[in-house]
Amino acid sequence: MIVCAEMDEQWGYVGAKSRQRWLFYAYDRIRRTVVAHVFGERTLATLERLLSLLSPFDVVIWMTDGWPLYESRLKGKLHVISKRYTGSDAQWNENSR
Repeated sequence: MIVCAEMDEQWGYVGAKSRQRWLFYAYDRIRRTVVAHVFGERTLATLERLLSLLSPFDVVIWMTDGWPLYESRLKGKLHVISKRYTGSDAQWNENSR
């Protein structure tokens, strides 16, 4: 079980900016570790791949920024939308570069 999972995405490129890549990941706030990640385009399909990796964990609280696809996909779940509570993964973003 994951009590509180932060999800975010990070943009980067390989060789040239025209070859952009997106990293989607979920960060466990209690364990302070990334528990799942996927690479792909910034689309619902990529988000679905990440969510499928997280399904065995029974996440209790989801924390995301205001990207509309998070909100639409997490309807009916305990979902906090705020930059205020997604600071842990922002620090991970900086450390992973």
